[in-house]
Amino acid sequence: MPENDLFDEIARIAYELWQREGCIHGRDIEHWCEAEHIVISRIQPIVEEAPKKAKAPRKPPAKKPSKATGTAKKTKKSSGPAK
Repeated sequence: MPENDLFDEIARIAYELWQREGCIHGRDIEHWCEAEHIVISRIQPIVEEAPKKAKAPRKPPAKKPSKATGTAKKTKKSSGPAK
């Protein structure tokens, strides 16, 4: 729905609410908010019914090798006692 149509629809409904409640002044913001809620609730189901595209699964980020700050080197463990 274009923005101008949306604004006009909210204004029309807010005006109808104002008239139904006896044209009492000072409640314009309440009428406007209620009209917004009515219009959004009409539009929301249409948006939810639109088919959603399946997203491709994301690959986990590649792990960067950590930088060792010490000078210790890895040593191989022997498979058994020395002969």
